Amino acid sequence: MSGNGPLVLVDASIWIFRSAFAVPEELVDDRGRPANALHGWVAFLLEELAPGPAALGVAFDEALGTGFRHDLHPAYKAERVLPDPDLAHQLDACRRFAEALGLCCAASDRYEADDLLATAARGGREHGWTVEVVSRDKDLLQLLRDADRMREGPRGRVTDVAAVRRRFGVGPERLPDWLGLAGDRIDGIPGVPGVGARTATALLERHGHLEGLFEALDTHGEPALAGLRGAAGLRRRLLAHREDAFLSRRLARALDDAPVAFEPWRAAPPRPDRARIAAALAEVDLAGRFARRLERWEPAA
Repeated sequence: MSGNGPLVLVDASIWIFRSAFAVPEELVDDRGRPANALHGWVAFLLEELAPGPAALGVAFDEALGTGFRHDLHPAYKAERVLPDPDLAHQLDACRRFAEALGLCCAASDRYEADDLLATAARGGREHGWTVEVVSRDKDLLQLLRDADRMREGPRGRVTDVAAVRRRFGVGPERLPDWLGLAGDRIDGIPGVPGVGARTATALLERHGHLEGLFEALDTHGEPALAGLRGAAGLRRRLLAHREDAFLSRRLARALDDAPVAFEPWRAAPPRPDRARIAAALAEVDLAGRFARRLERWEPAA
């Protein structure tokens, strides 16, 4: 199957965790188990499918503490709290529900959802699709090319390549270099101490990427930073933390060649029907809560 898209790629975990905090904890299933994250995910997914996308893939994060990035840098996402048993049950139920709808899903204990989405995006483009990433994670903006865009949910803000350049001062393909310099404290990506967002942008505007920056420093020394505030101290920090910069870029870069089968552009277009959705919801004791919505459900032609 080929087309010009959009190939819709859903970052599942961000919506599931968002629901876990946004939907009241008092919401439980018919067996008394917490169901707030699952409830929010089901509502999100039904709304996302309502327009009848031609091709849609869903990536789940299962590389929580076991991914290859943790081998490279043990502090990577070290402050992230692992799901407790109740949330772990809901995460599993969320994936089962998506699979019951016949959606193309993928997960790995070595590669993050970012890698799976990047791999699917590259493959989709090679088959003539534009890409639409559904997420709120800024790290996934690096996936955008040409006419691609990121959408923050069914009615959320839309970001394109031009918007990325306005926000960061660099194109999406250079965001890993940008994070290599500025780092990301939340994800445990060190970057270069003392280099913030503005300095990272200025350095990449001038030198393009990390290789160009450090080649200029090696060749020209401090003049490579002429005009930048505190150029002498900045040069010392960059040279002292060269390895940190390249490591940080590697941690931040989403791999587009992950060895995981995830080709949503080849899958049949998702065309959910009410009976199948009702059966999937019944398995997790939520059918009654969505009965009215199911009664109004009209699958896209």
